[in-house]
Amino acid sequence: MTIEQAKKYVAGELARIERNNPDKDLRPWSRDACPAATEHWGRVQQQIALSHSNPHNAACCNELNLDPTERTEAQKRAAQANGRRLAAAKAA
Repeated sequence: MTIEQAKKYVAGELARIERNNPDKDLRPWSRDACPAATEHWGRVQQQIALSHSNPHNAACCNELNLDPTERTEAQKRAAQANGRRLAAAKAA
């Protein structure tokens, strides 16, 4: 799943939870929280992680099966240069 697809999915799940639990407390730390509060909070955490760079590393996004991002040309060149440097250091 791409990051854009994941954002739409998470937004849809949040809307579903909020629609199914009108006038209920969706804060899991609250005494009067409804049973769906923990799922809602998990989706909020995913939404926050997806808005930051590199959400693939966030533990809360593991279930979304995000596609790895493609490296840019500059990143590929830097990786090749680092590989050559490490090979030279190992050979020496």
